[in-house]
Amino acid sequence: MWLVPALFPAVYAEPLPPAVVHQPYHHQLPAAGTLGCAGFQPLFQLAGGELPDGVHLEADGRLRGEPQRIESGAISVRVSTPCSERMSDWAWTVRGAPLLFVEPAEIVLDSSASHAAVLVSSSWPGLSYSITTNTGGPLPLWLKAKPRRGRTPRQGSALTGDRLELTADASLAPPDAAVKLLVHAWGGKEPVTLTIRFGPPSGRKP
Repeated sequence: MWLVPALFPAVYAEPLPPAVVHQPYHHQLPAAGTLGCAGFQPLFQLAGGELPDGVHLEADGRLRGEPQRIESGAISVRVSTPCSERMSDWAWTVRGAPLLFVEPAEIVLDSSASHAAVLVSSSWPGLSYSITTNTGGPLPLWLKAKPRRGRTPRQGSALTGDRLELTADASLAPPDAAVKLLVHAWGGKEPVTLTIRFGPPSGRKP
């Protein structure tokens, strides 16, 4: 009888998403399929290293907890079924809450200069951010706000920030229109406020 080797799914050795000190952390370690053992769910076990203080690894591969201090380290994880097992190494980091910056913090648009951009940057590289109004409602009809990438520049990037493109429709903007946008980031501290005003033409060239 010939035995056909099972094709075991990979458990990817890459850095874990960063955690934020004193904030709940949840992450599922990947292990597609059943490691060549139909009907059995993979069992995850810590095989080496230490997790952040306050975080633990559950048998189904979920990392849960609340990190207690800023630190970094690495772990080895054994993923097994009755048919096979595999080891993987993971690096982890616990950071302080990210800070967001918006430059400039106030924009004035008018019918002759209805387009502008601000730069969104952060103390964390590659940080995703989102935009809401300060009231939680939708953007006014006269304004469009479109992030270029929706995340701050990655580590080593020559860019100083992500461009948030702002466009006003003069035909829809009421006199002296104004709106405050809030720029949020996961795990961040207070959101950053961006004020956008629409006024009469200032004589500037577009």
